[in-house]
Amino acid sequence: MKQPSIRLTAILFTALAASVSTAALAEDTVGPYVQGDIGLAHLKFDDGEKFKIRNTFRNIKDSYKESGFMPRISAGYDYGNIRVAGDYTHYKTISESAGDADSSANVNVKARGVGASVIYDVPTQTRIKPYIGGRLSVNKIKTTANVRLLNERGSSSDSSTKVGIGAMAGVGYEINRNLTADAGYRFNRLTSDLNTHEVSVGLRYTFQ
Repeated sequence: MKQPSIRLTAILFTALAASVSTAALAEDTVGPYVQGDIGLAHLKFDDGEKFKIRNTFRNIKDSYKESGFMPRISAGYDYGNIRVAGDYTHYKTISESAGDADSSANVNVKARGVGASVIYDVPTQTRIKPYIGGRLSVNKIKTTANVRLLNERGSSSDSSTKVGIGAMAGVGYEINRNLTADAGYRFNRLTSDLNTHEVSVGLRYTFQ
């Protein structure tokens, strides 16, 4: 009778260990967190009729592009496979200039925003977890133009707050119970005339 009893005990112990391990794994991915990212953002701005000076010089175009450094900080809560987070992102100023000996023009576009994201971490039972998500943002956009014609100078500016939408995909690597390395891509439509493509790397710390 001992052998069946030993086997039963072993089976029960294995099942208990598996359940504890599963619970520990779930616990490892639950809790509030903060995340910092650095990356590169490629911005494209189509000014339309916003500035009447756009045809002053042939090399001032209707659209402006800029790539630059992009810091982002986020805070949220990890529910297991679902994360909800708020973030603040600051983008590089888009600048376009042209001129000659008698005249010049300069257009600048500054963008920053706060967003709320819902992110799904694909369960893999490994340290590597791909993810996808969506983002809703409120963005502050400021555009300015300065013009010089001989000794005359003029300027125009526009500041607005717009709601934008975005999507993201990436992968996280669990370094330890609390710390996860993140690499991802985001597309954000900040306004109807300003889009960004973003690639970034960062670290996420979960409090437990």
